[in-house]
Amino acid sequence: MEPITEASAREFLRDALVAHIGVVVEGEPYVTPMSFIVHDDRILFRTKPGRRLHGMKTNPVVSVEVSSFDEATGDWTSVIVKGNAMVETDDVIIQATLTGLFDKYRQVLGTPLARGGIQPIAAFPNVVAVEIIEITGMSSSGLFSVRTRPGRL
Repeated sequence: MEPITEASAREFLRDALVAHIGVVVEGEPYVTPMSFIVHDDRILFRTKPGRRLHGMKTNPVVSVEVSSFDEATGDWTSVIVKGNAMVETDDVIIQATLTGLFDKYRQVLGTPLARGGIQPIAAFPNVVAVEIIEITGMSSSGLFSVRTRPGRL
C-alpha cells in the first residue's frame, strides 16, 4: 500500500463518478452514495431533505470517499476527504453545480428525452458544498512489494 500525492488524489477525486459521504445523524454514522463535481476547493452535490441533509446541518464535519478496483489486476485506489458541509445559497454556485453535474454525467444521463428524462431539479432542491479541509489517498503497491488487497484483506 502506498500513499499518492495530493495532486493525484485531487485528480482521482475529480474524475470519479460516485462518491460516498459519511455524516453523523443523532450520534450514528450514516453513509450514502452521491454524484458530485469538484469546483475550486469544494465538492458540490445535490440532495433531497432527509437523514443525510439533517446530519450535515446538525454536524457539518463529513467524510467523502471515492475508490476504484480493477478485478483483472487487483489494483485499487482510494481517496478520502475530510471537510465541512453547508447548504449553498449562492445562485451562481447553484447554477454552476447543476451545469457541472449535467456536463460530467452527460454520458450516463444521455439526452433529457432519453429513458423518460432525468430527475427534475425540484426533486433535489438543495445544493451542498463540502469544503475540502484534508485530502489523502492510497493505492495498491505492485512495484517491488506484495500487492495489498482492497480493504486490507
